[in-house]
Amino acid sequence: MKLIETTNPRAHSGMRTIFGNVTHERELDLAGRLHFHLLGMHFVETGPQWSSDGKLECDYLHHIDIAFSGKRQIVHEGRPLDILPGRAYFFPANTPVERRSTERCQVLFMKFRCEWLHGMDPLLDWPDRAPRLLGPVDLAGWQAWLRAGRPVTANRLLHLHARIEIWMSEILPNLEVLVGRHLEMHGMFDAVFKQVEEKLGADLRVTSLARTYGTGLRAFSKAFASAIGTSPKEYINRRLNQEAITLLLNTNLKVKEVADKLRFTNEFYFSRFFRKLNGVAPSDYRQRCRNGG
Repeated sequence: MKLIETTNPRAHSGMRTIFGNVTHERELDLAGRLHFHLLGMHFVETGPQWSSDGKLECDYLHHIDIAFSGKRQIVHEGRPLDILPGRAYFFPANTPVERRSTERCQVLFMKFRCEWLHGMDPLLDWPDRAPRLLGPVDLAGWQAWLRAGRPVTANRLLHLHARIEIWMSEILPNLEVLVGRHLEMHGMFDAVFKQVEEKLGADLRVTSLARTYGTGLRAFSKAFASAIGTSPKEYINRRLNQEAITLLLNTNLKVKEVADKLRFTNEFYFSRFFRKLNGVAPSDYRQRCRNGG
């Protein structure tokens, strides 16, 4: 399609530029490359079984909870946060908390991950991440998602993405600092992370990543663990688990098909891998999440 510009320049006389892609190139790049990947929305009616019984537990994925009814409580590093109806809350990934509940509750929640570099979540490099109140919500608007027969369209999801971005923009620290820390820790391994994303599977070997990095296996593993805080093998397993969860929750692939897609030798080894990281079998995990259990 041919693009045509016919606006008379006089229409912009006296114009004052607030920002532009020349004057604020870095800021636009920081904001533009930060993506929130929505992985699903779920509704649950729960109660005391939501409690963690004094144990600290966490999820691989970030959550936003919309509390419809009931009262719950999250305790993070000794600080309690009451979860009250009519409000939205952010629960960051990889952040151990104690969950408390003594009454019946209705909750709508979304799972998502964040990305700036390939496969890397900058929010996990945010040292002050903690459960936070996002603010009051219009419950009627959120309850509309529960209406039977109402289609989940791309337009509705676009609006949902925008709402998540607005919430996160209001609680995140300065992106210069957050992404700067992220780049400092992960930038030197960008080619490695890119290879992980392109060849992610159970047959991906650390030796292959070491060759991409340009050193021997031992030197690479030491440098990676020092910068990232986890071994290369643990990182591969984390990404495999994240991808497995995404496939289980957002597709109707059979467990064997998920195992094949992630290039596990067979379904048995995939199930053993998944159970080790999540505490339950893949089929049980899918059923619990889809049924709100």
